[in-house]
Amino acid sequence: MANVTSIKQAETETRKAVLTQELEELSKLSGQRHDLQIEYAADPLDLIRSGIDRDIVVTQLNQQARTIYDVRSALTKIEEGAYGLCEQCEESISSKRLDAVPWARRCAACQSNAESRARLFHAA
Repeated sequence: MANVTSIKQAETETRKAVLTQELEELSKLSGQRHDLQIEYAADPLDLIRSGIDRDIVVTQLNQQARTIYDVRSALTKIEEGAYGLCEQCEESISSKRLDAVPWARRCAACQSNAESRARLFHAA
């Protein structure tokens, strides 16, 4: 049992290092707000293009903010000893999933269900 515990602790420490590095990288990227400047142009096509560019930057910044929140949440869960548990079904999240997405909040099944519900909601 001590061997299993030490393996899990080593995995958690590795994931903590990955999460910390991810948070640092995301924090550097969040400085892209300068791309949100509003430009006025006489040409309507330039105005449309500028608006589309702004929308893309806003979408990217929103995604980065969500990921930063999830990474910080995962780091807090590591400190609290609750890391790796699905927020929905409270079962363990697989190591494969945590290797791929160390800040995962749900197990693969619950994440898939949440995404399906979101698609149905947006389609309606």
